[in-house]
Amino acid sequence: MAATASVHRAKNASARRWGVFLASLLVVAAALTGARLYLNVWALDYVNRVLNRIEGYRGSVEALDIDLYRGAYRMHNLRLVKEHGNIPVPFIAIDMVDFSIQWGALLHGRIVSEAALAGPRVNFAVNRSGTSEQTGLGVDWTRPIQDLMPIDINVVTFTGGTLTYQDFSTEPRVNIYMHRMSGEIRNLRNVVDGAQPLPSQLVARGDSIGGGAMEIKGSMNILRPIPDMDLEARLEHVSLPELSNYTEAYAAIDIERGRLDVYSEIVVKNGQVSGYVKPLAREIAILGTKHETNPLKLAWEAVVATLVEIFSNQPRDQFATRIPLRGDLNNIETSTWPALGGIIRNAFFEAFRHGIDRDVQFNTGEN
Repeated sequence: MAATASVHRAKNASARRWGVFLASLLVVAAALTGARLYLNVWALDYVNRVLNRIEGYRGSVEALDIDLYRGAYRMHNLRLVKEHGNIPVPFIAIDMVDFSIQWGALLHGRIVSEAALAGPRVNFAVNRSGTSEQTGLGVDWTRPIQDLMPIDINVVTFTGGTLTYQDFSTEPRVNIYMHRMSGEIRNLRNVVDGAQPLPSQLVARGDSIGGGAMEIKGSMNILRPIPDMDLEARLEHVSLPELSNYTEAYAAIDIERGRLDVYSEIVVKNGQVSGYVKPLAREIAILGTKHETNPLKLAWEAVVATLVEIFSNQPRDQFATRIPLRGDLNNIETSTWPALGGIIRNAFFEAFRHGIDRDVQFNTGEN
């Protein structure tokens, strides 16, 4: 009997110890869960305060999740809206931003991070009265990036992106867009080589209105108040009739047939811009008498169609020019006479070739 009682006491003591242990685990789990929930709330409040400090914009994030195991946090439904401009679309909207530690870089003695953006959308726009533009210029975007991710960012990837230009003051409303964009920017803070003036490498691809294919690539120093950059861009195989809202709003013409390619090189250094845009249109046909009843517009379209025919390169059926870009980033100047000279050169002397000219270089000197 004594032995049996001793066994029962031992079992009861063991059960109590397990009960205490399990209760302690539950308390610790509850404390950790509560701490994580509080951390999420605190971090969400911090992120929203950072976004609302951006001059001229109101920012918000709908939700934020912290993953301590990955050393990561995710922001959901980020939006930046221009203040006092009556712009009906946000400047920036991103479905999800995922910041995380890049563990592989630890093997090389660096603590860096990576960011993945899902569904980023950037909208350049003009409001309905035509009195306010949404361009993002004049804002130091390095501050919120550094406040939200103080560790060096080694790579940023993005998928499902959209880039638009919308003018709500025109009739019809202009809506030009790139969509299904993806790409990456590497070495945002010069983690790899401090001697490079343009340390960040950009590659982006996507589709455009009118079935075009877009590619942008080049080098940047993006984490400056005014980023330095050396970029080249190409947009090819765009169906011109799909740009009818643009040509109707700004040139009062409708295009029935044609395709467009655009090539460009742009260098920005210390806020000063140099470069060119080279548009090449082939097989252009203006809508003309079959579709137009307004006599003034009909006359104007007839004049435009005649000029396009005269100043096209006949063997290639190509209307093209090269427009030089110069000036301050906030006020880029285009020269009329060189653009007209380019039209004449293409038509009567030498047709512009399709492709990047590669005759614009970034000057690595001080000036």
